[in-house]
Amino acid sequence: MSFRKFKSDVATAAQKVASGAVPGIVSVANGDSDGEVVIRYRHDGLAGGVTIQALAQNVAEYPDGNIFMLWTADDDDPPDPVVAAIKTAQDYLLGISVYEMITELASRLGKEFARANGEDEMATDAGVEADDDDDEYDVTYDSDYLLDGEEFGLSVLAARPAHEEPGLPPERQMLLRRVRRDLRQVKQAGYKVGFLDSFGRTANSGLVSISIRVDKLALSDEAMEAWDVKLGEYIVLLIRFEKAYDPLERILGQPASHTAVTFRIGKCNRYKPSITQALGAFAEFNRPMPTPNAEPAGTHSGSGADTFEKLFISNSLNEFLNESFLSLLKLREARKLNWEEANELLLTKIGFLAEEQPDTDVLEGAGSDGEPPDPSLSSGQHQVLGPDHLLEGCPPSERSFPLIAMQFAMRYFVKCTEYCLRCHRRLEKSFEALRPYVCSDPLCLFQYMAMGFGPSIEHEILTEPYVVDLLVSMCYAALQPYYVNFASATSQAETKLPIRTLPAGLRFQVPNMSDANITPIKAKVVGNARLSFGDEDARHLGASLAPAKWVAFRKPQHTLTYHARILEVSQASRSAVVEVMGESSARWGAGQCAVVGPAADQATAHEGQEACEVFPYDTDFDSLGNIDKGIAMRHILDTLPPILDIEEWLNAHPHSSFRSMDRISPAAASLLQWIVSSNRSCIFQVDRSRAVTWRRHEDDTTPRPVSQLAGRGRNREHERIPGMDGWVQFRFAQGSPDKELRFNRALKEVAETVSLDAHPTIFAWHGSNIANWHSIMRTGLDYQDTRNGRAFGNGVYFSTHFGTSTGYSSGGQCWPNSDLMISTCLSLNEIINAPDQFVSKCPHYVVSQLDWHQCRYLFVKTSAWWGQRSPDHPTTVVPNKAKPELYPQAPGLEVRGPSGQPLEIPVSAIPLRTIRAEQDKGPTSSKRTIRGFEDSDNEDEEDVSILFTDDEFNVSRSPPVKKSTSRASSMDLEVAREKDAAGPPTPASIDKSLTDFEPGTLDLSSLPRLEPPTSSTSIASKALVRELHKLRSIQAETALHELGWYIDFDQVTNLFQWVVEFHSFDLALPLAQDMKRAGVTSVVVEMRFPADFPFNPPFVRVIRPRFLPFAMGGGGHVTAGGAMCMELLTSSGWSPANNIESVLLQVRMAMCNLEPTPARLDPSVRRDGPRNDYGVGEAIEAFTRAARAHGWAIPADLQRTASGV
Repeated sequence: MSFRKFKSDVATAAQKVASGAVPGIVSVANGDSDGEVVIRYRHDGLAGGVTIQALAQNVAEYPDGNIFMLWTADDDDPPDPVVAAIKTAQDYLLGISVYEMITELASRLGKEFARANGEDEMATDAGVEADDDDDEYDVTYDSDYLLDGEEFGLSVLAARPAHEEPGLPPERQMLLRRVRRDLRQVKQAGYKVGFLDSFGRTANSGLVSISIRVDKLALSDEAMEAWDVKLGEYIVLLIRFEKAYDPLERILGQPASHTAVTFRIGKCNRYKPSITQALGAFAEFNRPMPTPNAEPAGTHSGSGADTFEKLFISNSLNEFLNESFLSLLKLREARKLNWEEANELLLTKIGFLAEEQPDTDVLEGAGSDGEPPDPSLSSGQHQVLGPDHLLEGCPPSERSFPLIAMQFAMRYFVKCTEYCLRCHRRLEKSFEALRPYVCSDPLCLFQYMAMGFGPSIEHEILTEPYVVDLLVSMCYAALQPYYVNFASATSQAETKLPIRTLPAGLRFQVPNMSDANITPIKAKVVGNARLSFGDEDARHLGASLAPAKWVAFRKPQHTLTYHARILEVSQASRSAVVEVMGESSARWGAGQCAVVGPAADQATAHEGQEACEVFPYDTDFDSLGNIDKGIAMRHILDTLPPILDIEEWLNAHPHSSFRSMDRISPAAASLLQWIVSSNRSCIFQVDRSRAVTWRRHEDDTTPRPVSQLAGRGRNREHERIPGMDGWVQFRFAQGSPDKELRFNRALKEVAETVSLDAHPTIFAWHGSNIANWHSIMRTGLDYQDTRNGRAFGNGVYFSTHFGTSTGYSSGGQCWPNSDLMISTCLSLNEIINAPDQFVSKCPHYVVSQLDWHQCRYLFVKTSAWWGQRSPDHPTTVVPNKAKPELYPQAPGLEVRGPSGQPLEIPVSAIPLRTIRAEQDKGPTSSKRTIRGFEDSDNEDEEDVSILFTDDEFNVSRSPPVKKSTSRASSMDLEVAREKDAAGPPTPASIDKSLTDFEPGTLDLSSLPRLEPPTSSTSIASKALVRELHKLRSIQAETALHELGWYIDFDQVTNLFQWVVEFHSFDLALPLAQDMKRAGVTSVVVEMRFPADFPFNPPFVRVIRPRFLPFAMGGGGHVTAGGAMCMELLTSSGWSPANNIESVLLQVRMAMCNLEPTPARLDPSVRRDGPRNDYGVGEAIEAFTRAARAHGWAIPADLQRTASGV
């Protein structure tokens, strides 16, 4: 809502306060700044009164998207009850009105003063909170639970639990006990429970989180990477009970619409998010996942440990949970069905399944005694997800609704690739995928796209642009028709497309230029900018020829078709002004494979009028036949801009969708979204240099090298295989999430009968025509179509000889707008080393066992000029500092590269579980170990005490003792034990090929040390302690080279002065190259915090080394005096909601920024040279000068903060 609404609410709140509606609040008024509210509060415990200021941080989205920030404005330090009230209220101020904020604050203040005076806190709520009429609880629903004390052999007249308020009605107390009992069952099932507000304490409505750490789900490395989750993260289910908690028996006995519960699923670095993040998740239901260009990390979604972030599947699961879960639950209980059967019945009842009726016997429960153990789940997943709590032989009153909900959510999370993301029916088992998708129903595909259930295309382009280019190129090649000759001499050849599945249900419009029965609109074109129509054809103006619509037009005897957007139409002059956005071949037709390129048409800009045929974008794509669909798709893809152009546009237009780019038609946008979303393999760039691309000048075809990296994805330079010049490398994996587990299981089974010695696996190439790869990535390697014969039996064909596989890989037409210009494609695969059990081992490997091989790499040969460069121009931007450890290949079975020499495969590219312990004896072992996770993020003691409050009925029974450590997962237990023997992971064990930084080597005595400020507030001290604790945990759990910063926490002697070392910069950055040349491994930065932190920003400056000043060609936001030049660190850009992790991230990003010029070190910097540190005085002066030049507000206490006074 608008600022006017905010001002109106302030006035309304002021009137209510004036009438005495809110005890303790004596006045409310607007503050000096927009969005500021000044609140005056009085209490008998205060000598005078206290002024509290509230700032609406986002008035434009008030109230739903706004959060209030509170602080005291008085000169004197506020009393402790006021400080405590502000602190506790702060977490509940998201998405509420001004009056609700004031009543919440008043309630908190009253409780804190009552607690300080030893009074009854319940009395303070009178007149502030509305009556809770939702706490009715029919004790007959829970008659069994009345004997809870007897269950422990004690009288129910024992002492009241500590968390039961004496003023609560008996019915409310009974319901609270039921809430805690149900949540104890959740914890006993292996999940973690987090209390976020008063729910479970004193309230029967509110929020609770249930979570499980990712490492306990037994997911493969490939699945975790494809799903963007990490071992140490938690999958969190948030449950909000909007009215009083309904136990399971009540839910089963009432209509689903009567149960007021909503769900959100996501991930978090802790077992529970903050209350602010949790409330924000419910306010942002089904908004798109944040993309890297949307806003700086940490500004909205945050990057702290308690941040709640969406999963790739959150939108789909949220919709399923909120729309269907309660109905499915009731159907399961009533009909004795499993979840799949219940879903089939529900879809039938709501009319989703019109023709396909499920098995009547199944729906009636015939022979269905519940859901048996699922063979597709690993033993580790069975341990967590089962047994099915709903099937336990006990009445509903003894079962836990939250536990059933969590099991349901986790079942569909770990098995998401087996079910349609829209209707959630089980997919055909013809292909096991790493990425989930939808079924073949066109309605599901349409809703999948329209409702945002698919991946963020902007995110994919900004992080992995070469992958998107690869996917589009493969689709384009798969649209090139070929002829099938039949054995009969009288039969005619049939035209077919290599692509197996064409998009359906996307509902986009295309020009129909392949149907001879279609009469095109006749027109004359002037300079490709204006179309003039005759009297007959002018009738289309305003209909199919209207502003913002697209048309295609072509001129007789010309080789190009032009695709244009209509800017305006004129009925009077019978004309339309158009802007040409792209070109396609005019000769596209069934079986025609013309080479398309911008230079193919030599007559494109005549000043006079030329006759042309116009084809509006008005034909429904789904109405075309398959061959015509292929022709239309080729036309549309011809107009799609190069992916790197789209990436550059997205970087230049933050917060924008790729669909807003003028050069992309709605048809091209839908087609691009389908190509990316339908990919079910896991692919990541190894190459990120733009030097591998083919970039054209406007006037010629000379390659144009670009210095910046392509995409913001993870640096995989250490996974590069050398000796593959001219080939762009990708990491590539296929199969279901547990495919790696099955591969490892098959490896162990073979090892029981075959001596694998030190070489359990071998490697080999697989080549196929580019036109086949689009389908391979969606349906896997199979034998549905035989194009090259099966002379050596049925199975997947591999070869250790590079030349053999490349012979099967050529062919296929290149997408003309590709930056990679792909000409050949082949994969590198890992295979169990048992050739005698293959269908054939000579001259090729023919492997029929699907679990015996795994894709590891994809290599694409480009037609770009870079592949022909000399050895003096390597494909990598900067070589690694140290050669990575290599995977030892079996002698005589080595896979060989283009030169005929054995490939050097980095051991880091091979999953841990495929490397046997026997091969890792000795000091030079290439073994990689997986670290065990310290369970440092145990539940808060308060959460545990709430759960086990009712257990004090049994005085001999105490809450369970928290475990000190927790291993990564059952599948890694053996490796984890070996790790335990070697001690916990330390920085000294970091792989030196990934970073040259050595923590703990900085001589802190050479740096200025300050005394703590004498006037600091308790709020500042507590805030900094929380930040230090959070950062320590993050640093302990994150690989050093991935984190990029280091703090020696043992050497932090002053809470208000930190020393941070930034390191492990991408080797392609000029800054990293300068640091390597100078022998410098880190940039030493000092952070000085103000006495009133977090209400004012820290002062951040570089100490050493010296940077090249901006005036001399430097950059990276480092001023001439060493201070960081960032609006974030000024009063104009700072928000008390910022956290220090996000500050560190943004400072590092600023140093890495290449615009307008990259950061460079002063040429005089040398490791052994004289030390020339920046001084504090010059940093203050430079910061002040830069802030004033930009018009930023300088913090009032800057001099005091920076000088350490």
